[in-house]
Amino acid sequence: MKRLFPLLLISLVILFSSVISANAESEFEMYLSDFYQKQEKASKLLKEIETDLKDGTRDKVCARQREAANYGIEATESLIKAFKTNGSEAEMENLQAGLDKWRELRDYC
Repeated sequence: MKRLFPLLLISLVILFSSVISANAESEFEMYLSDFYQKQEKASKLLKEIETDLKDGTRDKVCARQREAANYGIEATESLIKAFKTNGSEAEMENLQAGLDKWRELRDYC
């Protein structure tokens, strides 16, 4: 179950990122860039954790999970700001749900 949760979060982030339009203003682009950078860091950490768990290593799993979740929270907050800057309120409920999932992952350990 623990292995499926990070994969679910990664899927949600990828889903949210595919919704964003290519035409953007500078503030929107700044938030979007921040989202992509932090989302990538979170995804990388979660993949490393998953690999370690498959190999039977539990070294600093909780600390790295919290770090990944913090990146995910920051990424999602940037994405929310990007959507607000762009005037889109359509995905706010889904983004908030994603933010709640990141917080749950952070607080799980």
